[in-house]
Amino acid sequence: MTTVAIHQPQYLPWLPYLAKASACDVFVYLDNVQYQQGGVQNRNQIKTASGAAWLTVPVRASLEHAICEARIDNARAWRQKHLASIQQAYARAPYKAQLDCGLRQLLEQDWEFLSELNIATTEWMFEQFGVKCQRVRASLLHVDGVKDDLVIDICKSLNATTYLSGHGAKAYQDERKFEAAGVKLRYFDYFHPSYLQCHAKQGFVTGLSALDCLLNMGPTAAPLIRTGNIPGANAST
Repeated sequence: MTTVAIHQPQYLPWLPYLAKASACDVFVYLDNVQYQQGGVQNRNQIKTASGAAWLTVPVRASLEHAICEARIDNARAWRQKHLASIQQAYARAPYKAQLDCGLRQLLEQDWEFLSELNIATTEWMFEQFGVKCQRVRASLLHVDGVKDDLVIDICKSLNATTYLSGHGAKAYQDERKFEAAGVKLRYFDYFHPSYLQCHAKQGFVTGLSALDCLLNMGPTAAPLIRTGNIPGANAST
């Protein structure tokens, strides 16, 4: 019995991304599909004293490029800005030292391709949150097709018995196709947990990079993604 989940590589992804990976046996980085401008493939949010703020990796790519072909625009000083923004936003976070447990070194490296940066930072997050599933890249599976046909081909190449899907794919997925391919289609439900955050005057902000949870919650961040919610009020800083 093998459960597969599939998702585009994202920059410093949010909690549901990690929770979905923790709920499957094999997680596939869907790096061979069209790069999406204005999405979260090259950006994510942190919480500042003024509310949520985007960290955006500048990219030189068009809709003709696959994600694995999208190049980072390193002529812009995005790495320094991101590190400075994170340090300032979480200067009073209880576990701010987690930034120096590998992430700072990753962000300081010279990355040419966005997917390489995204996968490296996501792998770091998986390690911090204790996500143990096997990970593979779709670009190495020699599969083709679009939408649910591509998903089914990926599942078949990995001998999947179950595909763990996001609810957003309901608009185009045909359950009968999955059934015919011998793959059970299951949708992933996740209630975004609340937890102690910095900058309490802003209230609890959802939809942030999981980095926010890690720097605020430290060792209790890992079990949080599996429980769905924990009691507690926001911390004041």
